[in-house]
Amino acid sequence: MSAAMWVRLSSSGAEIGMGSLANASISGAFLETRLQLPVDARITLEPVSSAGVALEGLKIAARVARVDTRGLGIEWRDLATPELLALLTAAPAHAQLP
Repeated sequence: MSAAMWVRLSSSGAEIGMGSLANASISGAFLETRLQLPVDARITLEPVSSAGVALEGLKIAARVARVDTRGLGIEWRDLATPELLALLTAAPAHAQLP
């Protein structure tokens, strides 16, 4: 299993918490977090500095597609953007969840 990528989460410009990105794909990802947000909530993900210089300042828009006890299933709001492709290159693609 690859190491997870930590991301900062924000909504409406305000930071709301942290999460661990898992199962990242071109259409979305699973975000392991204790945050409980409603389905269809609009969020922005920003990789933390430990993700590497190449991802510094990167922000990805997403929406919550599902919620469960482990976290949030998210869908990217914009597909195939340069920012998303950079994130997917660095993210732990298809990491197994516990």
